Amino acid sequence: MKTKSYIKIMLTTILAGTLSACDFLDVVPTGNATEADIYKTQTQAERMVVGCYSEIPDFMQPQKGFPGLMGSDEMVVGHRGTTRWFHYKSLMNGDESSSSTYFALWSNTANSYPVDAQKKDIWGAIRKCYNVLNNLDKVPDITKENINLWKGEALFLIGYYHQILLEFYGPIFLAKEEYSQNVENNQMRVPYDECVEFIAKKYDEAAKLLPAIRTNGEKNRATSATALGFKARLLLYAASPLVNGNTEFYANFKNPDGKPLMNLTYDREKWKKAMDAAEDAIKLCEANGYKLYGGSTTDWFKGGTNYHEAFVGPKTGSFNNWDEILFGIANQGEISYCIKNFAPRVGFDKYNRNGFRGYVFPTWSCVTRYFTLKGLPWEDDPDTKNLKPTDIVQSPFFPKEQTSAYHAFREPRFYASIGFDRGPFEVNNGTIMLKCRRGEPQQEDGIRGNEYQSDNGYFCQKWVSTKDTYNPRTNKFTFNNWVFPYLRLAELYLSYVEADMEYNHKLSAKSLEYLNKVRTRSGLPTFQESWSYAGGIPTDIAKLRQVIRDERSNELAMEGRRFHDIRRWKILEKVLRPKEKSWNTAGRTAKEYYRLTEMNDGDYVDRSTIEAPKCYWLAIPIDQIQIDPNLVQNPGY
Repeated sequence: MKTKSYIKIMLTTILAGTLSACDFLDVVPTGNATEADIYKTQTQAERMVVGCYSEIPDFMQPQKGFPGLMGSDEMVVGHRGTTRWFHYKSLMNGDESSSSTYFALWSNTANSYPVDAQKKDIWGAIRKCYNVLNNLDKVPDITKENINLWKGEALFLIGYYHQILLEFYGPIFLAKEEYSQNVENNQMRVPYDECVEFIAKKYDEAAKLLPAIRTNGEKNRATSATALGFKARLLLYAASPLVNGNTEFYANFKNPDGKPLMNLTYDREKWKKAMDAAEDAIKLCEANGYKLYGGSTTDWFKGGTNYHEAFVGPKTGSFNNWDEILFGIANQGEISYCIKNFAPRVGFDKYNRNGFRGYVFPTWSCVTRYFTLKGLPWEDDPDTKNLKPTDIVQSPFFPKEQTSAYHAFREPRFYASIGFDRGPFEVNNGTIMLKCRRGEPQQEDGIRGNEYQSDNGYFCQKWVSTKDTYNPRTNKFTFNNWVFPYLRLAELYLSYVEADMEYNHKLSAKSLEYLNKVRTRSGLPTFQESWSYAGGIPTDIAKLRQVIRDERSNELAMEGRRFHDIRRWKILEKVLRPKEKSWNTAGRTAKEYYRLTEMNDGDYVDRSTIEAPKCYWLAIPIDQIQIDPNLVQNPGY
């Protein structure tokens, strides 16, 4: 925002910025477009509104996308993947700085960027939203209904774009109008809590104007459920340890006038605000037909099916789960790229660059967080607490095969999400048994030049289905079609539970109700039943906190939320600095293969550079600091 282009921007620049986003040239006269041309008819005005969505970052793309799916301890790419192609590695090896970033969200005006850096003009999108608010009433043929609807969308996007910046940079500026006379070169960042209040207000204003649900063809546009859902996420973050009384990081984080940019006194009531916001969103959703896919079940197999189909659908080839998804992205090109890199090699007995790659895969941390069949952490379940990962047992799916004890006795979401040696994997119009040992079809063969392989023996099942196929004879793919969720109903339930736990240091009846909705959809026992096997629900707050965080991480695994969760929980360096583990991928027998070792990070990750507080936020770009001498850099840079 603090750029010369913002301060001196002209209307023609705004109009030009809408061209690629909403086919502007198709609806206005040739020559020099004017504001009157944009808002001449309802059709043209709506294209401007749709264009306001165009700067939302892609958090699904694992390669050159913005950090979300990658960049936590959930998913990694093979060690041969370079930072240029997999930008999240820049966060893992100290490459991010104020003068060099792969993630240009605050500004796009630096003199140079790394090759293939990703850019989004967030402040420009906010300006477009205000332009919509200021001009919709001038459209001659517009209906009152459309005025309210499109203003609601603009207000939501103003809030959402600010929230994106807040999550990546911490305290930001606030764009309160289209051309603020107060935006000068000496403006300072706004304290975090003031940013939260501003964004929450925009969401409330938007919710009053937006419908709770959308008709077909508009499902990817904002609703009141979207607005209140993101407000709940915003307030949960604001209550969390990173930004609620964090004197360790922010004691000296102040503007030049001495005003603190973070509150330094813990406020327990922020958890209550987060809890109330989540409940408001839940009530609105449930009253308007939003629901978890598949419903509650006590059947283990049905639970796993429910969970897997909630994302990839019931083997139809195309699935949009808008009953559960409140906001999402449905770019089929990106979805196809993900599937190609998630699915394991099929159709070949050894390495081949063609076909599915199995190159982006879940980490050991992600795999081992899943609960047991009884719905407990591994170490708390009386059936598993004495078993080690290296213990070899009969495969639960293929009786003649041997696998790790960690691959047996697991909850349904594990099998719906994780592919493992001697386990089933749905792909290519059927179910195959993965064979991941050296010399086998899904192996990591150890040959340096063979890039597209899994480094730990695991594969992502969650986003792959039987409708994803590859024909090695024709070298042709067929990809399933689905929506990647940016926000879904299950998150709201879990946000309420976390806020309640932190506020009351125990779980209320309502929290147990919400938590059990999430668990029983996937065939897990209720929380109470599970913990009855381990002496009762934990009363120690540290233990209960870890369990609730794991509940959230397991349900939302490989959806991009843990990237922000480990930051707001203030545990980033604790979980990212240790090297991930791996099976001995050179092993040819079960005994050789099921030996634990460190996963090969390659030459593009240096975990020793992961440090606090630097790695919690992106750096404020140096070009912005050069423009504004009062702009304070984030701690650690």
